[in-house]
Amino acid sequence: MSTYVQLMKKNELIHVHSLLVEIATDYRDRGVLTSADLEPYNRLGIGPMALRDCRADHERAVRTLTTALAVCAARDLDRDAEGVPGRHLLQSDETAGTDTDQRAPSY
Repeated sequence: MSTYVQLMKKNELIHVHSLLVEIATDYRDRGVLTSADLEPYNRLGIGPMALRDCRADHERAVRTLTTALAVCAARDLDRDAEGVPGRHLLQSDETAGTDTDQRAPSY
């Protein structure tokens, strides 16, 4: 998803953001996630209707929400959630930094 997010226009990114919020609502309704699971995303304060926020803010919100959803899905399927890329985005603001790049480094 990393490359795709970088290539999206802001309006496309906002559309994806809206769809991810719908998935999060479905996950919450089915008991796959709790409000606590979405706390890192909610802490950002960027929703899909925040049209005046910059593209980079929406990108960070999309990446954080995607990671939270992936962790919850892995946990629901009894899989190892520690292997989900981008878990650093779910840490507190002090430890997460602003880097949203989830690609593995090449040496």
